[in-house]
Amino acid sequence: MTSGTGPAPQRIRIELNDGALAGFRWPAPDRPPLLFLHATGFCACVYRRMLGGLKDRFDIYALDLRGHGLNTRPADPSRLRSWKPFVADARAFLDRERREGWTLAGHSMGAATSVLVAQGRTDVAALKLIEPVAMPGWMTFAAKTPFWPLMSNRIPLVRQAARRRNRWPDRESVLASYARKGLFKAWAPGVLEDYLEDGLVDDASGEGVRLSCDPRWESATFAAQANDVWAAARAAPAKMSVFAADHPSSTVSSAARARFRRLGAELVVRPGVSHLAPMEKPQDLAAFLGA
Repeated sequence: MTSGTGPAPQRIRIELNDGALAGFRWPAPDRPPLLFLHATGFCACVYRRMLGGLKDRFDIYALDLRGHGLNTRPADPSRLRSWKPFVADARAFLDRERREGWTLAGHSMGAATSVLVAQGRTDVAALKLIEPVAMPGWMTFAAKTPFWPLMSNRIPLVRQAARRRNRWPDRESVLASYARKGLFKAWAPGVLEDYLEDGLVDDASGEGVRLSCDPRWESATFAAQANDVWAAARAAPAKMSVFAADHPSSTVSSAARARFRRLGAELVVRPGVSHLAPMEKPQDLAAFLGA
């Protein structure tokens, strides 16, 4: 495992009663702690080049949330209605560490989860949110109704994720296929390879590889919008900074930007990047996290 930003991080694995948390650490115990949470469908390893740029600033941890990467806690897509399982993973980690002054950071779903985790905690000093998913109130309300499964099936991301190919003969086949896709062509050199390290696992059949985030779980995660992110943001005990891409793919709408500003958040709007800014410009996003 290598990184373009210096020594490779250490792998971490934390055994719990119902499975294990997994991820990486750039150890610096004399520096303030930072916990980073990934976006839906990804895992901690895809952010190594970004987080490696912060190794002189923080004691950095990056977790695989359940159903992603090497996390082995239960992940049943038929039961997922909100991001509470991801919140539980992060809180279990923080409770185990028993440290103060945490910066909680994340990307997309991981950013929203960071806000939900911070609610009611006194050990969180700052929130650094990259392209957070914060849906309007009507959608949060709708996601709590019995009609939501039918409604969510019309969401393009939900449908696309459910149809995603999940098995290949080998890792090289995946890399060759993904490298040709426009989505990945904008990524910085080496980031796709970093992602596939834990984004793929050996198939249980003993033949080939599969995605570590099952497409059914990814689809269910996109649909699981019963999350009171705005209520949690209002109650957040921490200083909040938000990075938004000036791009059609951004999850931070103009209305959401205004709302974050009203909550006292520092807002950074950046042109020239998409919702996947950490993969496209890892050094620039490291600067945002370290500011």
